[in-house]
Amino acid sequence: MALNSTIALLILTSSHVIPSSNGATNHSHPQMVNSSLLIEIVRSLHNLNDFNNFVFFISDRLTKDTHTAAEFFHDFWHVFPTIPITIKVDNTENMDGFLSIPSLCLILTTAPNDPIMRVASIGLKGLRYVRTLFILFPFAGEDSNEELYETICQIYHWVWRKQFINTALLTIRNGIFIHDPYPEPSIANLTHNWTAEQFFVTSNMDFKGYEIRTPIHHDLPRVFYMTKPRRFITKNHFVSGVSGKLFTSFVEFINATFNETTTNELGTQPVNLSDIIRKVGGKRLEISLHSYTDMLPKKSGTSYPIGINDWCIMVPYHNRTPDHRFIKSSFRTYAWYLVIFSIAYITLGIWFCTPTPQRDLSLSFIQAICSLLLIPPLRVLTLPCCRMRFIFIILFVLGFITTNWYVSKMASFLTASKEPPQINTIADVIAAKLPIMIMSYEYQVLKEYNFPQAFMDLIINATKPQMDMHRDRLNTTYGYSTQTDRWNFINIQQRYLRKPIFRLSDICIGPYYHIYPIQKDSHLARPLQTFILLASNVGLIDHWEKEAFADALHLGYVHMMTVDEILPPLSLSFFRSIWLLWAMGVLLSIAVFAFEFHGQATCRKLRQACKLHATKFCNKFNGT
Repeated sequence: MALNSTIALLILTSSHVIPSSNGATNHSHPQMVNSSLLIEIVRSLHNLNDFNNFVFFISDRLTKDTHTAAEFFHDFWHVFPTIPITIKVDNTENMDGFLSIPSLCLILTTAPNDPIMRVASIGLKGLRYVRTLFILFPFAGEDSNEELYETICQIYHWVWRKQFINTALLTIRNGIFIHDPYPEPSIANLTHNWTAEQFFVTSNMDFKGYEIRTPIHHDLPRVFYMTKPRRFITKNHFVSGVSGKLFTSFVEFINATFNETTTNELGTQPVNLSDIIRKVGGKRLEISLHSYTDMLPKKSGTSYPIGINDWCIMVPYHNRTPDHRFIKSSFRTYAWYLVIFSIAYITLGIWFCTPTPQRDLSLSFIQAICSLLLIPPLRVLTLPCCRMRFIFIILFVLGFITTNWYVSKMASFLTASKEPPQINTIADVIAAKLPIMIMSYEYQVLKEYNFPQAFMDLIINATKPQMDMHRDRLNTTYGYSTQTDRWNFINIQQRYLRKPIFRLSDICIGPYYHIYPIQKDSHLARPLQTFILLASNVGLIDHWEKEAFADALHLGYVHMMTVDEILPPLSLSFFRSIWLLWAMGVLLSIAVFAFEFHGQATCRKLRQACKLHATKFCNKFNGT
């Protein structure tokens, strides 16, 4: 039977790479498996699946001092005339990248502790969903029914521990066994009645009530515990949040069960992500429903991404410019200096152009101010001097232009004021001296980016309870670290505000994947990937985001900000600049009045004193 599309990969091991722990090889030989039955099974599987690759992991116990492997391959190559194009000897490298799907792996072993088992585990890391056929060649003297079945149980215990998903086993006496892990691991004997369809499952989405254990902690908005049901909701979901709803829906999708018996007392405790990831990496947890942004050191496997997150800093929004600054904001600073200079210049001009008998400096000053405010004196029409009429006409035009410019600018500020300067960059944070609250594991990541020390000094390492207490309640005393999904959730609260309470700055790093922690090569990985893609394509994730916010609103974790559309009337603070200017004018006028009042009396006394001294001097001069 010619298999033109098939590529055979041959992997051999030797005892000096991974030492053998079975001394029986020195005294007995492996028993031969019925090669005709094996070849018939492989032919049936190939007709059903059309394999692209055959991969052989061959124990060195079958190649040294025995012709077992040679006899098997002699029969195999006769039926499948395929030339192996890759032969690896003494090699434990990963096979990821060598194989295309579908492939069939054949592991020729003698016992559960055969070194080839470890080689296969390492070589198929990341590929343990590939269809795998174990061929057991037991040693002579270890082939009794009880010993053989015990060996098979040990192999399948190893298979489940290493998370090989699609497996079957062939051994002596035409024994055929398959492993069914759901709902509890069990071994089925197909020796006397087998079909090719029974060996491997194409797509396993029925876990038959398989129990998934994982604790629930509080991690708004991703996962939180529903302490009380919402009204008009008939289905009682005890877990809410986007990640929580996705995970529980996935469990329902694969017909598994979620064990919540150990979660009731933990539902309100803040999540410790580092501890969760450490437990998954140490195989104390199979998977966790607490998703996270993949910026932490890899200590466990990861699921297919739920989404993509940026890590950013949210900062308080500078709401508005103080009211009293609108008056002076209509002109730039140099324009105000020019206005002040114009008043002085016009005052001198009016005083100089006024006829000599009528010159009055204070009156000229008042006329200059009135001209800029478009309040020209009415006596301009009765002035006998033509040059004064001409000057006041020019001042009228100047006052008209200046006043209208100012009024139009003020009107634009009051109707559509521009956004005040916001905190966007690291320099802005340093200038504002705004403390930034982040998680401790995020601080380790920031240190790798060589941010300025002045910025790092403003960082506050916070615990999860501290972060939730301040960030979820929108405390504007601090800035906070956030990820894209968290910010989208927080931002819903201020959706209807004209001016938000917080905004997202330009201080961001990423992007990072948003993922679930899961054991490497987990049997849940591929079904979870399928479900995440399905949920994303049909819009379920967007729907769960809205549901999670409604649940959090019902529980009081978040609040919609009240919308106040009433236009506030102008307060006295709006006229603060005018009041200050008026107060300065009053003080100045009082000072001038006091100076004039006391100045006249002083001048009178000085004149009298001078007259008296002059009279005395004249009398004394005449008397002499």
